Amino acid sequence: MPAPRNREEFAALVNDARRRHYLSIRAVARVAQVPATTIQGWLDGRHFPSPALRPNYLLLVNHLGLDDEVPDDIWDDSRA
Repeated sequence: MPAPRNREEFAALVNDARRRHYLSIRAVARVAQVPATTIQGWLDGRHFPSPALRPNYLLLVNHLGLDDEVPDDIWDDSRA
């Protein structure tokens, strides 16, 4: 699978990994320590974590084993 090129592709990769691990939205919300509605937005690619929630997002990314897949410029806020 090619490396994700942008936030939307990475969101899809995270959501696919969640499904492969048979994790519900509520389960990954518990991992990331945020509300399920927040997780749903992240997984749908509708929005991306604010700077304050980036550590929570990275908890989820780490839990799903995607640390090495994070695009280098994912936190570039000028693209938001």
